[in-house]
Amino acid sequence: MSTAPEHDTVMSEGPLTPQDVRVYRQLLEVSPDADEGAEQLGLSPAQFAESVGRLTARRLLRPDGPYRHEALSPGLAAISLTAASHVQVHELMRRIDTTRRELGPLGPLYERHLRRELEGSATELLTDGEAVRHRLAELSAQVRHSVLTVHPTLGSPETLRAARELDRDLLDRGVRYRTVVPHTARRQREALHHMTLLGGLGAQVRTAAVIPGRLILLDEDIAVVPTGTGGAAVLRDPTVVTFLTVIFDHIWEHARPVTVNGEGDEVLEDVEMAVLRHLERGRSDDFIARKLAVSTRTVRRYLAGLCEKLQVETRFQLGVAAARLDLLGDEQELDDQG
Repeated sequence: MSTAPEHDTVMSEGPLTPQDVRVYRQLLEVSPDADEGAEQLGLSPAQFAESVGRLTARRLLRPDGPYRHEALSPGLAAISLTAASHVQVHELMRRIDTTRRELGPLGPLYERHLRRELEGSATELLTDGEAVRHRLAELSAQVRHSVLTVHPTLGSPETLRAARELDRDLLDRGVRYRTVVPHTARRQREALHHMTLLGGLGAQVRTAAVIPGRLILLDEDIAVVPTGTGGAAVLRDPTVVTFLTVIFDHIWEHARPVTVNGEGDEVLEDVEMAVLRHLERGRSDDFIARKLAVSTRTVRRYLAGLCEKLQVETRFQLGVAAARLDLLGDEQELDDQG
C-alpha cells in the first residue's frame, strides 16, 4: 500500500520555520523535556507544541514518554518520507524505457517513408557545393532524353573540365543538350574552348546578353536551382518545373548560337546595348557587372568604349546620346530577361 497520502499530509503542514529548527536543536542537544524546552526558548506551550507537531510529522521527533521527545536523524527521515516518491520515479523511468524500446524500431520506417515522399514530389535541399556536385552526378546518370541549362557564369578551367566529363557521357547516350551562357564568355579563352567542344560533341550552345540566374532542367521533370547559400534545391513539383521550362525557352529564343567562326562583333554589341539599358535605369557599375557576369572593371571598359563611339565624356551625356539616337529601341527585352 502506498504511503504517498501520508507524504502529502506532511507537505501540507508547511515548511519548517526557524522556530522549528530551534526546537529541534533544543530537544537534540539540551534536553528532551518539552516543558523545559519551551521555557528556555521563551515560547508558549502552544508555540512549542506547534513546532513539535511539524517536526514529528517529518519524522524528526518521536514521543519518548510524557512531555518528552527524542530527536531523530534527518537523513533517515528523508529516506522514510521519500520512499514512496522513489518508487513512483522508478516506475515512471521503467515506463519511459519500455515506451522507447517499443516505439524505437518504428522510427526508421517513418524516416524511410518521408524520404520516399520527398523523392516523389517535394523539394530536396543540398547544403553545400560538394553535395550539389555529387547529387548532379547522380541525377545526370539517370537522365533519359534532355538537359537544359542556363549559367550566368562559367567556373574555373578545372570546373569546366570536370563538367565536360558529365556532359560527354550525356551526349554519348544520345541525350539532347541545350545550354545558354553569357555573351561575355566568348571573350574568355577557356570558356570559348569549352563551348566549342560541347558543340563538337553534339550540344547546342547559345549566349545571351543578360542571364537572370542559374537553372538546370533534367528531362524537363526535375529542376535544380541555387539556394543563395552555396547549396541548391532539387525541385520535382510539375507546376514549378513547367514554369521554369517556359523561362528557359524564353531565354533560349533570345540567345545567339555559338558557331565555329563566332559572331564576336554582333553579340558584343548586344552586351553594349545591355549596358546602355542598365545605365538608362540608373543602375550602378557593380549591379551591371553582376547582371552581365563580368567584372566591374570590364563594365567600365564598355562604358569608356561607348563614350568614345558616341563622342561624349560623362555617363549622363552617354544616356542622353543613346536616347537621342534611339539606340535603346524596345526596352521590353531587358525587362523580360532581368
